[in-house]
Amino acid sequence: MVLTAHLKPITAPSRRTDERPLPCWSFGPDGKPVKEQSGGPQLQATLAAPDQLPSTSSDFYRDWRRYPTPDDRYRYLVRCGPDTLRAIFRVEVSAEALREILAVLEACWLGHGGAAEEAEGGAGAALREAAFVVRVLEALSAAGRFTLTVRLLGSGSKPVLERLFGGLEAAAAATAAEAEAEGGSGDAALAAQAADGGAVSPPAGDAGPSGAAPEGRAGGSGMCGPEQLAALRRVFGV
Repeated sequence: MVLTAHLKPITAPSRRTDERPLPCWSFGPDGKPVKEQSGGPQLQATLAAPDQLPSTSSDFYRDWRRYPTPDDRYRYLVRCGPDTLRAIFRVEVSAEALREILAVLEACWLGHGGAAEEAEGGAGAALREAAFVVRVLEALSAAGRFTLTVRLLGSGSKPVLERLFGGLEAAAAATAAEAEAEGGSGDAALAAQAADGGAVSPPAGDAGPSGAAPEGRAGGSGMCGPEQLAALRRVFGV
């Protein structure tokens, strides 16, 4: 009777298979599997510059961790600019972030300034780079509870700060001496003005179509004189 009714079992027989489901990262945003790529397109997309500047410290930390090399992080600081850093760290800057920013500034500012000098053929580029670093340090020092943050840096940051301030002071002294030797003309006059604590105006070659300075270095006093550096040394405890 059962054979006549053509009855079938409720559950289908299990089939053994060696196929395993693909991991989630094997699928693209459209839900379709993506082909494995060995090379840089995906990595370059990951390291692409963010479309917008950070508006909070959390945004900054997220973007900061995306850049693996000091040069990439230095360019990110230039893109943010001192004004943005001052705004997002007005409440507090963590000791870890401050330690990493100081290390990047110390390792990269002189190299970027030298490369700009070679491209422009004048001493003003390196001086502008030094003035940019000073403005970044001033912006960071305006953060809340900064004295406590400096204490939390640890002894390992002292040599970094010494090298950083030593390089900035040497740059200011060298440009002042060059200005005095050349009679204060051209780029030397620009160097002397900054070494005395005056404002540095970007040369015409750095201005954009509307005459504005490059993003990240625009605005601010642009000072890089002995008085500013001495004051920052006291704030950073060196």
